[in-house]
This record gives sequence, C-alpha cells and structure tokens, in this order.
Amino acid sequence: MSKEIAEFSFDLHSGLSSLTVPEFDQLPILGMCATLAVHIKGLGAIEYEVLRKVSDHFMSIPSYALRQVVEVLEEIGFLTIVSRGRTIEKILPNIPVFDNVYEGLGEFASNEISFNEHEAATVEILSALYDAPRSRDSLLAKSGIDKLVFDRCVLLGGSSGIMTEQMARGKSILISPYYFADNLTGLADTVASAGTPALQSTLQKIKESQGWPLSLVASTGKIGEFSLTPTEQQLVQKLAAEGIVKPPTISFGNRTESFLFTPKPGNARLNAANREIYERAMALISAVRKGQLLPKEIRIRSPLAILRALRRDGFLGSNSEAADQYRNLVVLKVAYLHETVPGRWQLHLHKTPENERALDLAIELLQEGTVSNMEVNEEARLALSKGEEYIQSLISASELKKREKQLTDPQAIEEFEQLVMQFD
Repeated sequence: MSKEIAEFSFDLHSGLSSLTVPEFDQLPILGMCATLAVHIKGLGAIEYEVLRKVSDHFMSIPSYALRQVVEVLEEIGFLTIVSRGRTIEKILPNIPVFDNVYEGLGEFASNEISFNEHEAATVEILSALYDAPRSRDSLLAKSGIDKLVFDRCVLLGGSSGIMTEQMARGKSILISPYYFADNLTGLADTVASAGTPALQSTLQKIKESQGWPLSLVASTGKIGEFSLTPTEQQLVQKLAAEGIVKPPTISFGNRTESFLFTPKPGNARLNAANREIYERAMALISAVRKGQLLPKEIRIRSPLAILRALRRDGFLGSNSEAADQYRNLVVLKVAYLHETVPGRWQLHLHKTPENERALDLAIELLQEGTVSNMEVNEEARLALSKGEEYIQSLISASELKKREKQLTDPQAIEEFEQLVMQFD
C-alpha cells in the first residue's frame, strides 16, 4: 500500500494545484515530492533558479515550499543539494531510470510520516475508487470513517476534481475522473444496477488480458483464461457499447473486430500530450492480439515476444497477413510495410521518440495491465534541462499566478467563532 500512498498524493496534488486545504498537513508535501521526482528522473544537474521557476509554472509547487520538497528528496536519496551557505545553487538528480519513484516515496512515507485523520481518510477513499466507482453509502459504511470527516473529504475531492458524485437509480455513486475518464454517467448507472463487485471483477479480468477480442468474449464467455459470469458478460458488452471502454477496431476482409482494454485513465494519470501515445500502444496490442487469436493461417504464439522483437530490432519478419494485421499501425504512422516478395510484407517501426514510448507502453500493458509513467509533462522536463532564459520566455514577468484561497472548513469556522466569543 505504501507505493499507492505516494501515487495518490501525486494525484491529489495534481487536483488541488494552487488550492490550500487547512485539514491537510503532510500529504501536499508528499504530493509535491512525487510530482518533482517523476519529472527530474534521469536528468542531469539543474540550476535551482530554473528549478524554482519550472516547478512553480508547470507543477504548482510554490517557491516557498520547494526547499522543503528538495530536502525531503535528498533525505530519500533521490537527489543531492549543492549549496553555498544557506543558498541552494543546484540539485543533482540521483534517480536511476528504471527505479519506481513511487516505491521510494511510499516507503519513506510509511516510515517517516504520520497522516492526520483527513489525510488518512482521503487516501483510503482514493484507494477504493481506483479499482471501480463505489456507492457513497456503502463506502462510508465499510470504511468506518467518521461521517463528518468522510463528507469533508468528498467535498475536497470534488473541489480538486479528483472525485465526483453522480446520482443513478436513486443512489449516490462516487467516481474518480482521474482513473475513469469516459462516460461517467454510464459508469455510475452500471454500478447502481450491477453493483461494484461485479464491475470490479469484470475490469480486473480485462486488465489481466488487455486487448482481448470482443467477439471471443461473446462466443466463449471468457477473457483470457478467466470465465465470465452471465452478469460479467453483460457488463463487458455494456462497457463497450456505452463507450466506457473504447475498443480499437481492426478491419480484415469483410470483418471488423474490436479489442477490449480497461477504461482510459484521466488527465492525472495520462496527460493530454501522452494520449496519442496511449492510442498507439492500444493499436500495437490489438494488432498482435489479432495475429494471436484471429489469424487467417499463421498464429502468433507470444504477442509479448513480437512486441519485444519490434522494439529490439525495429522490424518484424515478413508474412502474408501483415497487410491486414498491421494496417492501423500504418495509418497511425507507427510503422510502415515493406513488401519483400509479392504477397509478403515486413513491418518496420518509424523510430520516433513517440513511437518508441508507445511500444514500451504496449509491452508494459501486456505485462502489468496498467498505465504508468504517462503523467510526466515532457515540456516541463525540457524546460528543466534548459537555461533560465528559456523558462523566462515561457513565463511573462507581469503574469503573477494568483493562488486561490483555502477551502474553509465550516466546523473550523464555528470553533474559531466560539473561541473568539470567550474573550468578548
């Protein structure tokens, strides 16, 4: 759970941005640490003045909080601070490229940080909403969280955009747009009608076999090695039909096939610049799933091995089914087809950073079932590697960002007024 705490703190910071919340103490700092850490991973030395401006402009880390953030990251071992006296001159990132930032931060949080009641409750609610939307009443009852604290956390979640409340079939359903991006109304109705356990188990089975053909689900009642209950089969069809999951399609011959993926994450987990990369990753998986499960003649034994070979070599051996199987990849400019002999084609990757990242993500989706490292703002990373003049050109000196006022707690206001009255 420690890794998830760091991830949820990142999400919460992304939502709250410049808002200040009096109930939160340690969680915002942890969120800032997570945000900065994922952006500096793999970078060289960064001048502190550049870091100060970039982190404020792109990451909503105010200058007055930055020193505490970098000191925490130094304590964890993620960076080294270079100072002259009390003045920080630069930082030296020390995060190995393949290390998981959230694991290190989560371990630090578990050992060194004690969350207050509101922070612990917020993490618990977000953890519940990560897997599937929940009935508000059911979540409150199962969590054991004090109702006033629970209500306040839901209010803060709504203000930050990290959760929303939808009414469906007379029930209040809590959903996080950060983890489920499409058709929240339809998703709420699905939970209200079928219940969270059925939806959660259906999504988990899709996660275990990303890119499974929809027609095989209907004909076999299975996704991968997992059998579906009649309710789960109906849910798969509903999720696909209502756009809660948006299956990519491949046309071959007179057929069109759709391929199932878990719902697309929201902007916190998949920022706008990375959405096209995600679409390309789904197209890559769909293409190899077609060859694995719906071949004309030649069956792919291991989709994962095929994608790894394409990543390693930049091309795949020729075959007679490549023109149909990989057509979408050509349209999306992920790859191109080279005809070796009449009727046989090789697939060649267009070696661009975007396509290589899409291929890495496709491999990860097949291995792990989830999206990761797609929350990074590449423009911010670029700015961190440039000089102060570059970032200053992005930020007009006359445009001072106004930080929003704190989200006041009615109970705290009442207690303060009672305190003041004692001195009248």
